[in-house]
Amino acid sequence: MKDKPVILGKSYELTITGFSHQGEGIGRVNNFAVFIPGVIPDEKVRATITEVRKNYAKGQLEKIITSSASRVDTPCTFADHCGGCQLQHISYQKQLELKQKMVSDNLMKIGGINAEVQPTLGMEYPWRYRNKGHFHLDNVNGEVRFGFYEPGSHEFVPAKKSLIFSTVVNKLIDYLEEQLTIQEVEIYDRRIGKGYLRNIMIRESWATGQLMIIFITNEKGWKLDEVVKSLVEVFPQVVSVYQNINKSNKPMVLGEKFKLIRGQAFLEDTIGPYVFKISPQSFFQVNNQQTQVLYEKALEYARLTEEETVIDAYCGIGSIAIYFAAQAKKVIGIEVINEAIKDAQENAKLNKVDNVEFVAGKVEEWLPQWVKAGGRADVIVVDPPRKGCAPETLAAIVEARPEKVVYVSCNPSTLARDLKYLVKKGYGVREVQPVDMFPQTAHTEVVCKIVRNDKGFRD
Repeated sequence: MKDKPVILGKSYELTITGFSHQGEGIGRVNNFAVFIPGVIPDEKVRATITEVRKNYAKGQLEKIITSSASRVDTPCTFADHCGGCQLQHISYQKQLELKQKMVSDNLMKIGGINAEVQPTLGMEYPWRYRNKGHFHLDNVNGEVRFGFYEPGSHEFVPAKKSLIFSTVVNKLIDYLEEQLTIQEVEIYDRRIGKGYLRNIMIRESWATGQLMIIFITNEKGWKLDEVVKSLVEVFPQVVSVYQNINKSNKPMVLGEKFKLIRGQAFLEDTIGPYVFKISPQSFFQVNNQQTQVLYEKALEYARLTEEETVIDAYCGIGSIAIYFAAQAKKVIGIEVINEAIKDAQENAKLNKVDNVEFVAGKVEEWLPQWVKAGGRADVIVVDPPRKGCAPETLAAIVEARPEKVVYVSCNPSTLARDLKYLVKKGYGVREVQPVDMFPQTAHTEVVCKIVRNDKGFRD
């Protein structure tokens, strides 16, 4: 039997040479990859092996032997535990460089695409940018605490005063912890599947400062009147309170049923000059400022002249479609979630945009049928979930033969896979732009300019 390259529980010295999409440094022991959180490329470290798989191992940092010049002190005391901000130990400029390289490496290794990847577009102040948060709850020494789970586990980590949420949201969390404790609200215990209050979701409008609170409960009954009464008195900016019922034993945060308990049904927020109504289940990018940067770059890549028909696949509540409409002849948005389509239609009316049409359906089903019926688009914009585009969607894009495809992605790996297909089918990747939508984390958003290779088309 062949010896394993590394031994579980043993400590090794190694040099960090790579960086994973989850924000872990990658080193090698006996030419065997070891993934270690909390380290930076070019550092020499000592780590203990905590897990051994067939093709790689995971390690826990013991000691930094040679530190990177890009290492900084983490301003958040929970950075090493909660798993939310994996890159706080890295200077912001270095974070941007690592994300650029991550995108470039994925395109080459997965897609075989040697495209020019532009420097990552970052923020002037890369903190307190999130407009939405999902918070786990637990009882800690008889008191209710908000927090997160450690990466790869269900070990609860109390986390207060997070630096990626606004100071108002942090004050709201402090108050809710106090009131839920005073009112002796029963917190759901996922280990035994019993309890009342499971999670809390908070949305904040960056345009108005208004707040929406969603209490996720394990049963239909409403038991939080006293908590909500005191909450809205102390925080008048809480203008919308919902209950979400989730009886599932699965790890998903939200159930299907929402009930408006108090206040208005929507928040309003802005991206650039456009206003959007946001319901509890709406998909809305968590960073308003960087979303505008992303959409402006996507619009630049589309290079519209008010003569084009644009398809916005995976349109959500219509934000990209509405953003593109002023420079297009017509935009058609497609989204599988009926509630999102209703929101999109309302948002078009709110912004007085009359050259958009929103269709409820699966992109992979609607788009091929539309093409088969003779539909043709000049530009197709796709902004799929992390799993990327369905094969049927990619095939329909090719069949539609748009002059340009603008691909917005939150997952460089599936982006690379999908670009590989489009390149094989006669498209060229002209430019790739990472946008730092999630500072201090390993995640990045990417927008790509893809052009049909036929001669005579504008680039």
